[in-house]
Amino acid sequence: MPLAGEVTTWQEPAAASEAGGVPSLRLRTRVRTNAGEARFKSRLARLGLLDRAESIARYDTNWHWIGTGQGYEILWCDGTGFDDLLALARL
Repeated sequence: MPLAGEVTTWQEPAAASEAGGVPSLRLRTRVRTNAGEARFKSRLARLGLLDRAESIARYDTNWHWIGTGQGYEILWCDGTGFDDLLALARL
């Protein structure tokens, strides 16, 4: 059974201090789910992605059709590429 209702990944410029003054791009992902943090992290670990996550933060969604929901925003470690995140399709 899928854990995620929606997965969105994008790239954004890294802060110069993060990249040692060299311009670089970082990937972020937002996952809409009603799963708890432990279950969500467990699934990421089984997919081999938890060790690639630099940070995971919970956020409240505003799903207009039900008015509630939550999700997690993941900042991926520097050097993580889109190809590394293909397993997100199996969340």
